[in-house]
Amino acid sequence: MSGNVGYVCTDEGHSIYRVKTPLKMVHLTSTIERAIPNIQQNSSGPETFGFLAAIEFHNITPSRIRYRGQEFSVNDFFRKKIDLTGLGSYRVFTGPDDKEYYWKLGNTAELFLNDDSKTPVAHFHHKHYGIFRKKRPASLEIFPAGEHMMDLILVTFIYIEKLRVDLEIAVSTGGA
Repeated sequence: MSGNVGYVCTDEGHSIYRVKTPLKMVHLTSTIERAIPNIQQNSSGPETFGFLAAIEFHNITPSRIRYRGQEFSVNDFFRKKIDLTGLGSYRVFTGPDDKEYYWKLGNTAELFLNDDSKTPVAHFHHKHYGIFRKKRPASLEIFPAGEHMMDLILVTFIYIEKLRVDLEIAVSTGGA
């Protein structure tokens, strides 16, 4: 059965992460791997990756996240926060610095510090095909406020983007 493999790279094209999501009808799981630095600086061989996290997407029971040797239900990992204007919803989680962060689900996924400053932490840019805008691949931009927790940002983003796309499909087909 085929699947989807994506890479997260630096501006220079070096892979930092690899995300694998085999296509299945039930129990879809995304595995996130992190590049293991190569000891030989000038090696042009294939990059080596090690397990970072896995997300099991469930439709009826809560999805599950395995990260850093622990397993969480998304209901325990994230707290829902509803936008009173009805323009979106949020998923709040606590970072390794004990600060709260929230993903805003809208036309795109955006991560902010959950305090009065609402400091931007990460922003997902959709792929542009070069028709109305300059052609570019999809990218997840992580701002300086999130550089200390890049692994966690990527893991939470994978879950949030699947949730956001599923909600978008449900709204467009009248299922929500």
